[in-house]
Amino acid sequence: MGKGEFCSWNDEDARAFSELMLCGTRQLGVIMYDTAGEITGWNRGAHFITGFPDNEVIGQPLAMLFVPEDRALRLDEHERNTAGTVGFAEDERWHLRKDGSVFWSTGVSVPIRRQGAEVTGFVKVFRDATHLRSRMKYLENLVQQSQGQRMECDRLIGTVAHELRNPLAPLKNAIELMGASPEVAGRQAQSLSIMQRQLAQLERLVEDLMDFTRVQAGKLRLAYQTVALQDVLAEALQGCRSAADQKGVALSSVFPPTSIEAQVDPQRLLQVVVNLLNNAIKFTPGGGRVWLTFSTDLSHFLIQVTDNGKGISSQLLPRIFEAFTQASGAESHRGSGLGLGLAVVKEIVSLHGGTVEVRSEGPAKGSEFIVRIPLRPGPVPPGREGEASPRRDVQA
Repeated sequence: MGKGEFCSWNDEDARAFSELMLCGTRQLGVIMYDTAGEITGWNRGAHFITGFPDNEVIGQPLAMLFVPEDRALRLDEHERNTAGTVGFAEDERWHLRKDGSVFWSTGVSVPIRRQGAEVTGFVKVFRDATHLRSRMKYLENLVQQSQGQRMECDRLIGTVAHELRNPLAPLKNAIELMGASPEVAGRQAQSLSIMQRQLAQLERLVEDLMDFTRVQAGKLRLAYQTVALQDVLAEALQGCRSAADQKGVALSSVFPPTSIEAQVDPQRLLQVVVNLLNNAIKFTPGGGRVWLTFSTDLSHFLIQVTDNGKGISSQLLPRIFEAFTQASGAESHRGSGLGLGLAVVKEIVSLHGGTVEVRSEGPAKGSEFIVRIPLRPGPVPPGREGEASPRRDVQA
């Protein structure tokens, strides 16, 4: 009976295992080599995988299996040193077969200690994982292709947004001039009001497109200032009041009685709240209600936009902040639109080091969006370096 601190086996099992590993398996290669790197043992699996019979490798350096580039870097020696120092050395690399072809080997080398703690040799157990490497390479190619297509799509969106934005300014100026004319009255005034609302909607869509392309290009920036949060939220309410009134949706708010200050990008925070409010108004039928509430703790402030409108299905909830989700209106029952507003909201909140989540019990049961942002800037989120420089940009 052989025993160790964490394992035990009987002699019969040990012999069966030894026979299996050394002679009975072709799936696993087993190589024994000494401290100088010369091969001293070679099993059936090593022969099957590499094509070398034992009489051609015993006494040869293990480096013979390494491709020339790895031999030049002495990676065979590095593998041996790592196993002797750390206790094991895992590797994934190309190895050579007898016919000169290569295979992707995954394996591990461990030291052998016959006399006390002294390392007298090593065992390398490996397998041919070329098929897995091929699959991985195929997936890598798919990812690169997808990234290329995404970049082309982003460039197209940016171009479209830019081309749409150019004519908006003269259109807006023309409508304002028409509205200032004393001759505009009756049906003309009503038509002009419709034009103004639709132009404002178009402006919001174009700005969402522009911000989306900035996000994808990593060019969305924050300019931090110390602001009274109640002032920003009040401005958001004022900007959305007209849309709520026209639809017959009651817009309510509850703020702390004492002014709360935070270091944020006020324009971007305003954009977040306006997007959430407009989203709630859009999906709340006439006679419904939208609430904007705000609270704070020692480190963060919370903004909640709640409505008793159409709600969100369980299928849509996990995707609600993904770009273009809103485009599938028939499926989501969330109406029409590009579906970029909430995606931009998530990015702006993330740049602030915050989080945004959504809750809904299902269709026709309303929804609640909760934004949680630090009162003071913290570290830039991983992978977002350069997109926000909170400590440099903070203004008193």
